[in-house]
Amino acid sequence: MSSPRKYKKRGFESTGIQSDTSANIYESMLQSKAWRDLSPRQKVLYVVCKSQLYAEKTKPLGDSSCFTMSQSKWADKYGLYSKSNGTGFYRDMAELIEHGFIRCRQGGKASRTKTVYQLFDKWQDYGTPGFAISMNDRTEGMRAKARKRSVSTMEKAP
Repeated sequence: MSSPRKYKKRGFESTGIQSDTSANIYESMLQSKAWRDLSPRQKVLYVVCKSQLYAEKTKPLGDSSCFTMSQSKWADKYGLYSKSNGTGFYRDMAELIEHGFIRCRQGGKASRTKTVYQLFDKWQDYGTPGFAISMNDRTEGMRAKARKRSVSTMEKAP
């Protein structure tokens, strides 16, 4: 039995270094309602998150589908947002969660640790009547905003 052939990276997709990781995106995702509803920056953030999933050698929570995305990564390593634009990162990550591409597995805000994210397949149901993102799949900040909105809605009710 022969061993599987190793994929040879082409010049237009990699410099060819051994430690390079990829982040494949399939056509069905690109054509989905959820993907088309994202902003260009949110799409780039998703691709970087997917690449980060494969780049991390030690998997958070011992789960191969989990990854972390800290300020040192999104600002310094990838240059997606400036350090002074943390709001932009959290807003875009919240959109990826609300569209079902990513979920929060473990919040790090209260414990001052890295938040653990996980790639998620709920995007396939986006725009259908049964689509809903559980509060447990949201970050602590997203849950706090939702609670605040529900309290202000109840106060406005007669």
